[in-house]
Amino acid sequence: MAGSRAARPPAGGGRSSGEGPELTRQEAAEYIASLLEGLKLIAHNAQLSFLAYLITVALEEAQAEKSNRD
Repeated sequence: MAGSRAARPPAGGGRSSGEGPELTRQEAAEYIASLLEGLKLIAHNAQLSFLAYLITVALEEAQAEKSNRD
């Protein structure tokens, strides 16, 4: 995906209940932020301004979360 640095979730611990890798809160926020960066670019390029705005808000929250230490 354009603008996305993470093609898949980072390798965390083992899998739980077949739902994917276990990630720390910070790893999950980092992965989500990387996906949102690509989605924001797509929305902006498609002139979906309100959707781009909402994605920007979610991206800011993910970036704030990944900088928090538990």
